[in-house]
Amino acid sequence: MPVTLQSETIEEHSSRELELPDRVALQMHADGHVRIAPAPGGRYVVRARHKVGVIRYGDLELRIVPKVPIARVLYMATFMSGAKAWEETETLLTEADDPWSALLHAFTWHGEAALSPTPIQGYVTKECAEAHLRGRVLFERQIARRPGILIPNELRYEEYEINIIENQVLKAAIMIAEHMEASPSWIARLRHLRHRLDGVEPWRRGVVVPPILETRINQRYSPALALARLLLDQRSLEFPDAKAPGLGFLFNMNHVFESFLAQRLAKVLESYGGRVEAQHVTHLDVAGRIAMRPDITWWNEGRCLAVLDAKYKRANHADFPNADAYQMLAYCTRLGLTSGWLVYADLGDGVPVDHVVRQAGISINVVSLALGGTLRELHTSVARLARAVRESLRSDADRSLVSP
Repeated sequence: MPVTLQSETIEEHSSRELELPDRVALQMHADGHVRIAPAPGGRYVVRARHKVGVIRYGDLELRIVPKVPIARVLYMATFMSGAKAWEETETLLTEADDPWSALLHAFTWHGEAALSPTPIQGYVTKECAEAHLRGRVLFERQIARRPGILIPNELRYEEYEINIIENQVLKAAIMIAEHMEASPSWIARLRHLRHRLDGVEPWRRGVVVPPILETRINQRYSPALALARLLLDQRSLEFPDAKAPGLGFLFNMNHVFESFLAQRLAKVLESYGGRVEAQHVTHLDVAGRIAMRPDITWWNEGRCLAVLDAKYKRANHADFPNADAYQMLAYCTRLGLTSGWLVYADLGDGVPVDHVVRQAGISINVVSLALGGTLRELHTSVARLARAVRESLRSDADRSLVSP
């Protein structure tokens, strides 16, 4: 008999008062994905933070929806290449009301497109012992394992088959989606996709999916694979109470915004010259005890030209502007820069654009990026930021390191 889920929805960085069993409240407190506090009448105030998606605690389903459009969250999380593929995806997501539904709709649609008319095949390298000769004989292994025995032969050969990495990744993601979804109609569509990959071993859980080279043959798989990576990468959540585990699919919006900004800025800034590095590791002190990892740094010939920190939070957050400014001041001091950049996601809180805080001769530029417009507007905003970063280089000598 199917389980009836109680579904509750909260907007990120917002709170709701809910009637919850004590065991569920304790589990929410233990896993830390939301803040929870007791309220009068045996109820609880649940406050969503910077994670959006779906968490299940038994028969309670908590849906945390983002302030920015859901389609934009998926775009930033996948940074999917191919404008046409993403335009099709955004059209699909007009009726999706939470990140899980959006991902499920997009992944299922692109999965069906990828596997139509049939899954692709490719060459797979295999090594095994066989009685018949084919491929290449591994003589050293043969002698080590079977000295003086000719059969079976230790062989290495190429097999043309369906069990290739593209299909393995898709199948693993399909199985995760099938396990997470409660709707019979969506489960049926996912099951049909899984059956089309009979004979394929799903990608091993916990193993990082390597970059997959896009070719003419697997090009139609690209959108589905980008979404499959999300299912595989974002699926693992730790629930301390092993006796009552929850199911969860959450986007950490801090990471999503930071990762997107780093990748997009790299495309623009590196067109001027140099290289962009995310999460550069350095230390504030000589002894190397105070570690620092600025979100985005721009380098040329061993010199740091600029430092930026991505902030996905409200402008009226307790850390704004003091803690954020102090952090950027430390980055600039360590990297020998006279200016740094705090880049906020515009969550409708009126973040001041191009506000400058001066401290000890260091300028801290505070800007915001609107995430709710079109993709073209978003890309234009990032390009405008990149130009401003280059123009702020402290001297003509620095500017000469990169071309206009």
